[in-house]
Amino acid sequence: MRGVAVTAAVMLSLAMPVDAYQTPLDAKAVHDAYVLGQRNDKSTGDFFAPYIKQMTEASSDLHVAEIEILTPFAQVVEESRKNTAGYTEEQAAQKYRQVGNTLLVNVTLMLPSVYPQAANDNGKDIAEATGKETNTGSSVPASGMPSGDATKSDTAKSGAAKPDAAMPDAAKSSAATPTTEAQAKTDLRPENFWQSFQFYFKQNGKNIPSKALHDKPIYSTATKGTPAVLDGAAVWIEFDAKDVASQETVIEVVTPGGKTISATFDLKKLR
Repeated sequence: MRGVAVTAAVMLSLAMPVDAYQTPLDAKAVHDAYVLGQRNDKSTGDFFAPYIKQMTEASSDLHVAEIEILTPFAQVVEESRKNTAGYTEEQAAQKYRQVGNTLLVNVTLMLPSVYPQAANDNGKDIAEATGKETNTGSSVPASGMPSGDATKSDTAKSGAAKPDAAMPDAAKSSAATPTTEAQAKTDLRPENFWQSFQFYFKQNGKNIPSKALHDKPIYSTATKGTPAVLDGAAVWIEFDAKDVASQETVIEVVTPGGKTISATFDLKKLR
């Protein structure tokens, strides 16, 4: 009877893919991820290829350029890849313990080249004052990814849950007239344009709630005759890895015009 149990266990271990989605990571997985990141060569690039989906549709409207997913293993690889000088395996393990078992989705949104220059230089002055990065918590529309209590408190602090939160009181009180409506649009913080998008993370047709959300504006490179302008935004959405199963996952982004852009990742084939 014992022999049968041992045989069954061996067969089960052989049936499980070696490179399947894993959470939490054991010491060997952290070691493998650390070594792969330190290589920072073609093998590292090949590893990340299935984790990124480039969007190819052309549009004159705000559009989705790239959707990326990072499993706990991929996050350790990425951190190791970015810190090849003097970065130790012990530091990689410590970083993993600090971050915890999370799964990250990065959606890169790009503005069309015809995007108008706003009065505040496309939000450049505001972004510089805030470090060009905000944690806006549950500013995703209610019909998109719901967030946890922690992110709700962040939203309450930042006041960025609705685009008109950045509008001056005078503009809010008189926004009924056409002239002040135009002024209100100018006064909106352009780096918050991504709030008009909706984000969904689905498995078996069910949307999985996020635990945190961060955004970072993307600026063009300034030249001698041309100032830096807002090109887009990177939206990072964080999930508790225990809520995510090792199966096919669909990430959907709904544009302000109602167009749905989706990317499918099979976590059974990702580590």
